[in-house]
Amino acid sequence: MDKFIGAGSHADNNDNSWAITRFFSEEVFNPQKLGANIGVLYGVSAFAGAVFFLERYGDMLVQ
Repeated sequence: MDKFIGAGSHADNNDNSWAITRFFSEEVFNPQKLGANIGVLYGVSAFAGAVFFLERYGDMLVQ
């Protein structure tokens, strides 16, 4: 029964890597999740670019 306790957790992981390093390697740069992460990055940058464009040139669009 002991081998099933915490089977999916990182608590029994014996490596001494930092949490932020482990997060980036498992969640950000994981090849299985990289496509979705690029999609989210593209969406956020497109939104920020649209906000910047409307703040900068919004007056010309209204006239």
